Amino acid sequence: MSTDNRISWIDTARGIGLLSVFIAHLSVPFASAWMHTFAMPLFFFLSGLLYPGHEKQSFPEFAWRRFKRLVIPYFTLGAVIFLFFCFVFALQNEPRSSYVEMLRSFLIQEHYWTIWFLAALFLTQLIYYGIDFCFSRWKYAVTIASVALCVFGLMRYRMGWGSLPWNLDVAFEAQFFFHLGYRFMHASRIKEFFVGESSIYRLISIVLICLVVNVVAAKACIVLSGHSLDMSMGLYGNEIMTFIAAIAGILLIVTLSSVIRSDFISYVGKNTMILFSWHSRIVIVACGMIYAHFGLFQAPGIGTSLLRASVSFVAIFVILVPINELIKRLPCHKLFGV
Repeated sequence: MSTDNRISWIDTARGIGLLSVFIAHLSVPFASAWMHTFAMPLFFFLSGLLYPGHEKQSFPEFAWRRFKRLVIPYFTLGAVIFLFFCFVFALQNEPRSSYVEMLRSFLIQEHYWTIWFLAALFLTQLIYYGIDFCFSRWKYAVTIASVALCVFGLMRYRMGWGSLPWNLDVAFEAQFFFHLGYRFMHASRIKEFFVGESSIYRLISIVLICLVVNVVAAKACIVLSGHSLDMSMGLYGNEIMTFIAAIAGILLIVTLSSVIRSDFISYVGKNTMILFSWHSRIVIVACGMIYAHFGLFQAPGIGTSLLRASVSFVAIFVILVPINELIKRLPCHKLFGV
């Protein structure tokens, strides 16, 4: 498969993943819970696809590039969210302690705002570089180390040890999905099976199998534990069912991305930073305030929920796409990760 095609399906997968995150955050009836089963694992997986390997970059060089790509935008994008909520708090006459607590949470970052992902991804990549550097000389050692660290993270979860600054607790599990992405990209037979040329019957079979496994495992997870995966909250439900559902969901999206041709989805996949960071904590919050003020979409019922979610979904693009295009033209655009 050519480089252009490879980039194309990765962009499409990233676009589908971001649209799934929107749906999850909009509390779309039935769909939101399903999106949580694979959306964030998918993003860590896709990041792993592009990991260069420790041989191509020294650790200081790798860390500095990741710092510029993730940490600087974390503070820039987060500062805008912080100012937005200062405005919201002022309207609501919140006490001064609310501002201090918000600033503390922003700096310490424990599953806070949508930008939690940037902090978690930064630590995930640094951790995985260390695993790759230490164990790559032995066959399967990187995989064993990655699984072991993931198990350690899940043991912390099972024992109720709580979150860690900058979502280090999430990075323990996320690096495993990152590892799967890296191995997927370098396993030519597996990659060809899911994203290579195939007949329509084979494609439908793969999609249906992945979908069924994802849905059944996700349902089993909820039955066994009472809730499903939500990495933003550090929740993993029944760990075995959670990971089966997540991996099946990832392979489902990857397979679909190899055949979907959509300029809209591709655009979303190429412009994730602004859309991901500001859609929930700014646009959806602002829409909710407007709806409440004017008494819109306040009646109970699935129909009202779907209409509310649809309007907010459109608002995300109407508001953030022009802002994204404007920021891309600014001299300081790299500060925002675009």
